[in-house]
Amino acid sequence: MTSSTWPGWLALTLNIVGAGFVAYSIVGSHSADRPVWVLVVGLIAVATWIARSLCAVLDLRRTALVLALVSAATGAIVTPATDGIAVVPVIVAILALVGDLRRPLALGIVVAATSIALIVVGALPFDTPVVAVLGELAGVLLGVFAGLSRRQFRRSEQQAALLRDREAAMREENARIALARDLHDLLAHSLGGLVVQLDAVDAVLEAGDVESARRRVIDARGLAVDGLADARRAVAALRDPDSATAAAPVDPGALAADLGDLISAHRALGGEAALTVLGRPRPLSALQAAALRRALQESLSNARKHAPGQPVRAELAWEDDRVTLHVSNPLAAGDDAPLARSGGGHGLAGMRERFAALPLGGSATAGADGDRFAVTAEARLA
Repeated sequence: MTSSTWPGWLALTLNIVGAGFVAYSIVGSHSADRPVWVLVVGLIAVATWIARSLCAVLDLRRTALVLALVSAATGAIVTPATDGIAVVPVIVAILALVGDLRRPLALGIVVAATSIALIVVGALPFDTPVVAVLGELAGVLLGVFAGLSRRQFRRSEQQAALLRDREAAMREENARIALARDLHDLLAHSLGGLVVQLDAVDAVLEAGDVESARRRVIDARGLAVDGLADARRAVAALRDPDSATAAAPVDPGALAADLGDLISAHRALGGEAALTVLGRPRPLSALQAAALRRALQESLSNARKHAPGQPVRAELAWEDDRVTLHVSNPLAAGDDAPLARSGGGHGLAGMRERFAALPLGGSATAGADGDRFAVTAEARLA
């Protein structure tokens, strides 16, 4: 028996035990003073109670509904004649109908109202005291309220499960977006740089400059090694997303060194770039530092794609509540560069997503600024 079916079978067992006590009470209490039909109808109410519980476990919904209606009706009509004992199957049936989210609430209310009417009718031939009848009716109302409580509890559980599913879907979607973003950054920087280097190697070999070609190959190898290291870091972050959040703060000197390495790599690829740092640097979280590195990396990759050979200006400005990276290069006359058509605009979109997802918030914008193309990325500080 699996853990998922165990609660249903446990409920069935408890119902059987309860039904046994009720049947024993109906048979053993004043049975000689009651008409035979009262005893028979009362036992039918108990038997249909047990059968309904079994059908509920086996998920036989239609049969369970019919048995619940029979149990409620037969139990209600003989409740006064059994000193209120037969009201128990009525309460159980009403509780089950009202508490079942798969059935309309109105059905349970109608069954409860009908049961009340049958109890009143059943009390007439036996001159049942009014107080006893009111107690039996109170039992039916108790079943209604218990069913409403169960219905609300099950609805809360259902909503909680739906919320968990949505959260899991969102986490999966965020992981997919993060993977696509990191893959784009790695491929755009590493493979794009390798294309530039290989083109340069081809050009210098045609010119017969073997030494320059050798230096270009060495630079290309270094770029590939850096790209592989970045890929490993990205994979590690995806395997353990919490590690980046829990990582120690990044010293501003280490960030400046990383940004300087990106500038140097851009120069090694034949580009021209300069980095200026303004303000008083402060430690950053690992996520903030990674976002700034990726922003400069993407900006330099875009410059190589769309404005090769044009000078790039990068400025890192520190303020009390934020740090801003501003990167710009002259607008190219056209998209005739070899790598101009290799992108799909995903890098800038990924940059915006990365900064928007920072714990303290951030933003990134890109577009023409006069005769220059500018990227501005801002990370808010505590």
